[in-house]
Amino acid sequence: MPRKIAFWLWDSLKTNPIRKHLASIKMINENPFGQASRIKNEGALKNLLKHAINTVPFYNDISSEGIESYPVVNKNLIKNNFGSFESSSFHNTKRIKQTTSGSTGTPFTVLHDINKRNRNTADTIYFGELAGYNLGSKLFYLKKWNDQNYKSISLQWKQNIIPVDVFDLNDKEISSLIGQLKTGNKDKNLLGYASAYDAIARYIQKENLGALEVNVKSIIAMSEALSDTTKKILGNCFKCDVLSRYSNIENGILAQQIPGFNNNFLINSASYYIEILDFNSDNQVKNGEPGRIVVTDLFNYAMPMIRYDTGDVGKYDIIEKNGNSFPVLRDIEGRKMDIIFNTNGEIISSFLVTNSMWKYDELRQYQFIQKSKIHYLFKLNIDGSFEREEELITEFKSYLGRDALIDVEYVDEIPILFSGKRRKVANLMK
Repeated sequence: MPRKIAFWLWDSLKTNPIRKHLASIKMINENPFGQASRIKNEGALKNLLKHAINTVPFYNDISSEGIESYPVVNKNLIKNNFGSFESSSFHNTKRIKQTTSGSTGTPFTVLHDINKRNRNTADTIYFGELAGYNLGSKLFYLKKWNDQNYKSISLQWKQNIIPVDVFDLNDKEISSLIGQLKTGNKDKNLLGYASAYDAIARYIQKENLGALEVNVKSIIAMSEALSDTTKKILGNCFKCDVLSRYSNIENGILAQQIPGFNNNFLINSASYYIEILDFNSDNQVKNGEPGRIVVTDLFNYAMPMIRYDTGDVGKYDIIEKNGNSFPVLRDIEGRKMDIIFNTNGEIISSFLVTNSMWKYDELRQYQFIQKSKIHYLFKLNIDGSFEREEELITEFKSYLGRDALIDVEYVDEIPILFSGKRRKVANLMK
């Protein structure tokens, strides 16, 4: 494959930085609790913390090398004290800006050094391969494309990327995409927002499409929860595994589902130290309990992100596979502010909502909102009339509590967020 050969040739001319990172990532993630992996990870964490104390103003006053002594930080704290998080060692070196708009459109920027960028590239290659992607093969990238993130024609060719804008992913656009997937016999791959895959799955159902001869090797969902029904429909139609990736712009790939892991997300232990902390304190919770996902990036030295609260919620666990133990994340809920509670104040998984809504195939779009402790709202976008409103309310009362007050509002459109994603679940409780 010419692109793959050219990529590794280019890397070799730079003394193989990405190939070396890739070898380290494989070694650690394939045996994360082995002695060699532990020594390497402990050394990486110790070196990062020492670097932060010596060169980053925000951490200059910390005297202990233990990570528990470092404060938990978040986007607002970093934005309001941006200069204090920059390492003085990298002021005169090339740094790469990574900017995320987030769901609200408020930009958040962090700085990466060259070594961090190379690490992210190696992470992408490694986790892509686990999903079935082969470096250099065609990738259909479904996201919101704009002037800031759009790739030039030459870069699209170089990376073999086909950009697909999800802003108006209607039946005509989906039909065109499937037509492109049917063209040619070379390997093809999909990477995109879960909401885009939901739209494609609904189109497949509506058109009653069976298994297609499209030679799709991998389908990876990012940024949003992917329902089991969407996974099944896409997997049957395109004849490959459909996996979810947990990542963000400011860090990189934090965890990913891989075949044989039963929907658990393999943590990228080689590049990140991940903690699950209590909602009301900075104490770690027990394995299997939900908490805040807090990340320490082991390779960003230009702007160290230590104990960074992602704003997401999940559970940490350890599973056994082929004689090895692996750290995994389960039940990643996305933004903490969008967690839904039943009328007794217990967390209800967003996956319960997304998986339950597939049976209501009359719906074009929906949004489920919690407005108070017992008051909920469904916004429904539907073609024609909806005769199952009472069934919907009765079903969700069984999940939320018999005293739940559930209203239904019919709308023409569920708006897309600034990020290009469509918010299916929202918590507006004060």
